[in-house]
Amino acid sequence: MSANLLSQLLPKLSKINQYILEDDIDSAQSELNQLDDLLKNVFNSPTVLTEDDALFLSDFSTRLNTTVQELIQRKGVIAKKIGVHLNTQKKINVYKSIK
Repeated sequence: MSANLLSQLLPKLSKINQYILEDDIDSAQSELNQLDDLLKNVFNSPTVLTEDDALFLSDFSTRLNTTVQELIQRKGVIAKKIGVHLNTQKKINVYKSIK
């Protein structure tokens, strides 16, 4: 397995987690797409997985699943906030039009 490809995985995941903490969902999604491409390259590589590589990827998979679940949750929270904001704006516009 290419050590170079594997060494890129954790920094990408850390960057995604940082974007999630900052509520920068678009950047997190973009990084996640890049990570997906990187993972495809790892698994399309003709080299054989060592036992250490397999253990690393197993641990990474757990971390990635946790990050993806958090991203999904944050998207839901932000969507609700936007919905509340839009609803409030509509009410304000109705009140303004009544005056």
